[in-house]
Amino acid sequence: MHHPASIDWDSARAALFEIARARLSPAVMTLTVHDAIGYVLGRDVLSPMPVPHYDSSAMDGYAVAGRSPWTLKIPDYPDDSTQNIHKLTVALAAGEATPIFTGGLIPEGCESIVRSEHARLEQQDAATLLFSEHGEPAAGKDIRRVGEELDRGALLARSGTSVTPRLAAALAVGGIDEVDVYEPVGVAVAFSGNEVITSGVPGPGEVRDAFMGAVQPMVSTLGAQVVQSRRLPDEAQAFTSWLQTTDAPVLMVTGGSSTSGVDMVRDTLAEIGATYVFESVSVRPGHPALAALLPGNRILLGLPGNPLAAYTSLYSYLPALLDGACQRELRTLPTAPLARDAQAGRGGTALILPCALNSGELTPLEHRKSHMLTAFASADALAVVPASGASAGELVGYIRL
Repeated sequence: MHHPASIDWDSARAALFEIARARLSPAVMTLTVHDAIGYVLGRDVLSPMPVPHYDSSAMDGYAVAGRSPWTLKIPDYPDDSTQNIHKLTVALAAGEATPIFTGGLIPEGCESIVRSEHARLEQQDAATLLFSEHGEPAAGKDIRRVGEELDRGALLARSGTSVTPRLAAALAVGGIDEVDVYEPVGVAVAFSGNEVITSGVPGPGEVRDAFMGAVQPMVSTLGAQVVQSRRLPDEAQAFTSWLQTTDAPVLMVTGGSSTSGVDMVRDTLAEIGATYVFESVSVRPGHPALAALLPGNRILLGLPGNPLAAYTSLYSYLPALLDGACQRELRTLPTAPLARDAQAGRGGTALILPCALNSGELTPLEHRKSHMLTAFASADALAVVPASGASAGELVGYIRL
């Protein structure tokens, strides 16, 4: 298999996005609006009605016609207090008024609304007269008109949009009961390393597992679903067997992706005819990260074995892959100023720095070497510093954790 040179961090994300966009096609399923929270829309959602869908009052008060004073007309309210009186109206002629509530249906003949706090009622003979303490209301005052927010058939949400609780509320108000969403992309994860132990205090030459209990919720938070999680020995045959028997569209392995003599990922990928999307990235930590297209249009993400390098790679590349799979735009990073200088990376590489995000500034944390997790554990974000470095106050992109 051809071994291309390292590519820069932005190019790695873009290349993985494009290959996922072309090769992955998650199934679409239908869920209720509120069950769809956390999923990604698989089709555009159009409004089945104009919004608002009827002329209504924007305030509690009185619907009026013509000029003041107005003779008050009271609807025949039902005795049952559980009945909806917002749609109960009486037609108005010039010089007449009727009580109305916020959201109430505008009666025939209504020209404007007099707010309750602006209204004064006087009893004259057998009639109740309404006066406005703020003068004659302008035509259409405090009336919400049909379609002033959206027309029928307007786009409510575009395919590829994540369904948040806020969006679900807006869709429900718009009369939407169900939406089509992508099934979460399935990810099979393998953890390598004969030196890894899963409990107790490690001795010399041993390390505690940093991945198996944490990767699954991280992957879920990013929008995919771990469908298999397995620990593999540092043995080429075990890795080959896992690649050939796992049918998840995305495979992810931690460790084994460097070029040392004990790592087997690259040799195995060559043997099965995989094609690199990228073989290494000009970034630290995370330089040995790789991505490859496997037979059957499956995509492998190879994460470095060092914990911080693995996690910065996970947060760098899996979101780009999912953007491509769900046919949406590759997301751009928000930016914030650095609180202090960040030197250029060694060998002309970009830097990914665990940072605190306070008062809109990114403050790099200490203990951020590739094998360390102290900074990552307390960080709010991963700042992406270009290979040229960045000065205090300079805007840099960041990944929110």
